[in-house]
Amino acid sequence: MVVVGLVTGCDRSDDLEFDNATSSINDLEKNITMGFNLVFTGEYLFQGPAAQCGDYPPFIRILNVGEGNGTHFGKVISYFDFCVDVTDSSYPNAFEEAYFEDENGDKLYVYVEGFVYPGRLPGMPSFALSYFKDPFVITGGTGRFEGATGSGETNDYNFFDKKDLDIDGDPIVHTQHHWTGTITLKK
Repeated sequence: MVVVGLVTGCDRSDDLEFDNATSSINDLEKNITMGFNLVFTGEYLFQGPAAQCGDYPPFIRILNVGEGNGTHFGKVISYFDFCVDVTDSSYPNAFEEAYFEDENGDKLYVYVEGFVYPGRLPGMPSFALSYFKDPFVITGGTGRFEGATGSGETNDYNFFDKKDLDIDGDPIVHTQHHWTGTITLKK
Protein backbone atom coordinates (compact mmCIF):
# COMPACT_ATOMS: atom_id res chain seq x y z
CA MET A 1 0.00 0.00 0.00
CA VAL A 2 1.47 3.36 -1.05
CA VAL A 3 0.30 5.19 2.10
CA VAL A 4 2.11 2.69 4.34
CA GLY A 5 5.29 3.15 2.31
CA LEU A 6 5.12 6.93 2.74
CA VAL A 7 4.79 6.85 6.52
CA THR A 8 7.09 3.97 7.49
CA GLY A 9 9.98 6.37 8.11
CA CYS A 10 8.04 8.18 10.86
CA ASP A 11 8.13 7.36 14.59
CA ARG A 12 4.58 8.51 15.26
CA SER A 13 0.98 7.64 14.40
CA ASP A 14 -0.60 9.53 11.51
CA ASP A 15 -4.32 9.97 10.84
CA LEU A 16 -5.65 9.50 7.32
CA GLU A 17 -8.96 9.01 5.56
CA PHE A 18 -9.69 5.46 4.37
CA ASP A 19 -13.11 4.29 3.18
CA ASN A 20 -14.66 7.41 4.75
CA ALA A 21 -13.42 6.30 8.20
CA THR A 22 -10.74 7.96 10.31
CA SER A 23 -7.78 5.62 10.47
CA SER A 24 -4.41 5.58 12.16
CA ILE A 25 -1.19 3.79 11.38
CA ASN A 26 1.23 2.78 14.10
CA ASP A 27 4.48 2.64 12.12
CA LEU A 28 6.43 0.59 14.64
CA GLU A 29 3.88 -2.23 14.73
CA LYS A 30 2.69 -1.71 11.14
CA ASN A 31 -0.98 -1.96 12.12
CA ILE A 32 -3.83 0.05 10.69
CA THR A 33 -6.98 0.77 12.70
CA MET A 34 -10.11 1.90 10.91
CA GLY A 35 -13.88 2.07 11.17
CA PHE A 36 -15.86 -1.14 10.76
CA ASN A 37 -19.33 -1.02 9.21
CA LEU A 38 -21.17 -4.14 8.07
CA VAL A 39 -24.81 -4.56 6.98
CA PHE A 40 -26.16 -8.03 6.23
CA THR A 41 -29.31 -10.16 6.22
CA GLY A 42 -29.34 -13.72 7.51
CA GLU A 43 -31.59 -16.74 7.34
CA TYR A 44 -32.05 -19.37 10.03
CA LEU A 45 -31.06 -22.71 8.48
CA PHE A 46 -31.43 -24.71 11.71
CA GLN A 47 -33.03 -24.18 15.12
CA GLY A 48 -33.26 -27.16 17.43
CA PRO A 49 -31.61 -29.55 19.89
CA ALA A 50 -27.97 -30.51 19.24
CA ALA A 51 -25.29 -32.40 21.16
CA GLN A 52 -22.78 -29.50 21.18
CA CYS A 53 -25.30 -27.32 23.03
CA GLY A 54 -26.08 -29.69 25.89
CA ASP A 55 -29.43 -30.67 27.30
CA TYR A 56 -32.68 -29.71 25.63
CA PRO A 57 -34.38 -27.98 27.16
CA PRO A 58 -33.07 -25.40 27.78
CA PHE A 59 -30.41 -25.26 25.04
CA ILE A 60 -30.96 -25.19 21.27
CA ARG A 61 -28.54 -24.79 18.39
CA ILE A 62 -28.94 -21.92 15.94
CA LEU A 63 -27.38 -21.85 12.47
CA ASN A 64 -27.75 -18.56 10.62
CA VAL A 65 -26.11 -17.79 7.25
CA GLY A 66 -26.46 -14.57 5.31
CA GLU A 67 -25.11 -12.03 2.86
CA GLY A 68 -24.37 -8.34 2.92
CA ASN A 69 -21.82 -5.61 2.31
CA GLY A 70 -19.29 -3.90 4.48
CA THR A 71 -16.32 -1.63 4.77
CA HIS A 72 -13.13 -3.65 4.06
CA PHE A 73 -15.17 -6.53 2.64
CA GLY A 74 -17.26 -5.56 -0.33
CA LYS A 75 -19.75 -8.41 -0.59
CA VAL A 76 -19.67 -10.68 2.46
CA ILE A 77 -21.11 -14.00 3.65
CA SER A 78 -22.01 -14.27 7.34
CA TYR A 79 -21.92 -17.55 9.27
CA PHE A 80 -23.17 -17.97 12.85
CA ASP A 81 -23.46 -21.34 14.61
CA PHE A 82 -24.19 -21.05 18.34
CA CYS A 83 -26.36 -22.15 21.26
CA VAL A 84 -29.26 -20.30 22.87
CA ASP A 85 -30.72 -20.85 26.33
CA VAL A 86 -34.48 -20.71 25.66
CA THR A 87 -35.24 -19.82 29.30
CA ASP A 88 -33.62 -16.37 29.04
CA SER A 89 -32.74 -16.05 25.30
CA SER A 90 -29.02 -15.71 26.08
CA TYR A 91 -26.36 -16.72 23.61
CA PRO A 92 -23.83 -18.28 22.76
CA ASN A 93 -23.72 -20.56 25.86
CA ALA A 94 -20.39 -22.40 25.55
CA PHE A 95 -20.43 -22.95 21.77
CA GLU A 96 -20.04 -20.44 18.97
CA GLU A 97 -18.51 -20.42 15.51
CA ALA A 98 -18.94 -17.02 13.91
CA TYR A 99 -17.23 -15.37 10.97
CA PHE A 100 -17.58 -13.18 7.90
CA GLU A 101 -16.10 -14.32 4.58
CA ASP A 102 -15.18 -11.83 1.88
CA GLU A 103 -15.22 -12.32 -1.90
CA ASN A 104 -11.64 -13.67 -1.82
CA GLY A 105 -12.46 -16.36 0.76
CA ASP A 106 -10.68 -14.52 3.60
CA LYS A 107 -12.47 -14.99 6.94
CA LEU A 108 -12.84 -12.59 9.86
CA TYR A 109 -13.66 -14.39 13.12
CA VAL A 110 -15.87 -12.71 15.71
CA TYR A 111 -17.25 -13.46 19.15
CA VAL A 112 -20.58 -11.99 20.21
CA GLU A 113 -22.74 -12.69 23.24
CA GLY A 114 -25.89 -11.25 24.70
CA PHE A 115 -29.66 -11.61 24.77
CA VAL A 116 -32.53 -11.57 22.29
CA TYR A 117 -35.40 -9.34 23.45
CA PRO A 118 -39.01 -9.36 22.23
CA GLY A 119 -40.31 -6.31 20.37
CA ARG A 120 -38.25 -3.60 18.73
CA LEU A 121 -36.30 -0.47 19.53
CA PRO A 122 -37.16 3.01 18.24
CA GLY A 123 -36.01 3.32 14.64
CA MET A 124 -36.53 -0.38 13.87
CA PRO A 125 -39.24 -1.24 11.34
CA SER A 126 -42.72 -2.23 12.49
CA PHE A 127 -42.21 -5.79 11.20
CA ALA A 128 -39.27 -6.45 13.60
CA LEU A 129 -40.22 -9.34 15.90
CA SER A 130 -37.30 -9.22 18.35
CA TYR A 131 -33.92 -7.55 18.62
CA PHE A 132 -30.40 -8.01 19.93
CA LYS A 133 -27.97 -5.15 20.46
CA ASP A 134 -24.77 -6.56 21.91
CA PRO A 135 -20.99 -6.06 21.96
CA PHE A 136 -18.76 -8.07 19.61
CA VAL A 137 -15.02 -8.75 19.51
CA ILE A 138 -12.90 -9.51 16.44
CA THR A 139 -10.73 -12.51 17.31
CA GLY A 140 -8.57 -12.98 14.19
CA GLY A 141 -8.96 -14.30 10.71
CA THR A 142 -7.40 -15.80 7.61
CA GLY A 143 -5.73 -14.17 4.61
CA ARG A 144 -5.80 -10.40 4.87
CA PHE A 145 -7.65 -10.67 8.19
CA GLU A 146 -4.96 -12.81 9.86
CA GLY A 147 -4.12 -11.27 13.24
CA ALA A 148 -7.06 -8.83 13.07
CA THR A 149 -8.47 -7.41 16.29
CA GLY A 150 -11.24 -4.98 17.09
CA SER A 151 -14.64 -4.56 18.66
CA GLY A 152 -17.98 -2.85 18.30
CA GLU A 153 -21.70 -3.23 18.76
CA THR A 154 -24.45 -5.05 16.92
CA ASN A 155 -27.81 -3.51 16.05
CA ASP A 156 -29.89 -6.48 14.88
CA TYR A 157 -33.45 -7.73 14.67
CA ASN A 158 -35.48 -10.77 13.60
CA PHE A 159 -38.26 -10.34 11.03
CA PHE A 160 -40.35 -12.24 8.52
CA ASP A 161 -41.89 -11.39 5.18
CA LYS A 162 -45.38 -12.83 4.76
CA LYS A 163 -44.51 -13.57 1.12
CA ASP A 164 -41.51 -15.73 2.09
CA LEU A 165 -42.99 -19.06 3.26
CA ASP A 166 -41.53 -22.48 4.00
CA ILE A 167 -42.94 -25.72 2.57
CA ASP A 168 -45.54 -25.83 5.38
CA GLY A 169 -46.76 -22.32 4.56
CA ASP A 170 -45.17 -20.73 7.65
CA PRO A 171 -43.23 -17.45 7.35
CA ILE A 172 -39.44 -17.83 7.27
CA VAL A 173 -37.75 -15.75 9.96
CA HIS A 174 -34.73 -13.71 8.84
CA THR A 175 -32.26 -11.48 10.63
CA GLN A 176 -31.21 -7.95 9.74
CA HIS A 177 -27.81 -6.81 11.06
CA HIS A 178 -25.84 -3.57 11.28
CA TRP A 179 -22.48 -3.92 13.01
CA THR A 180 -20.26 -0.91 13.71
CA GLY A 181 -16.94 -0.53 15.50
CA THR A 182 -13.23 -0.57 14.76
CA ILE A 183 -10.89 -3.12 13.23
CA THR A 184 -7.09 -3.27 13.46
CA LEU A 185 -5.36 -5.08 10.61
CA LYS A 186 -1.73 -6.21 10.46
CA LYS A 187 0.21 -4.69 7.57
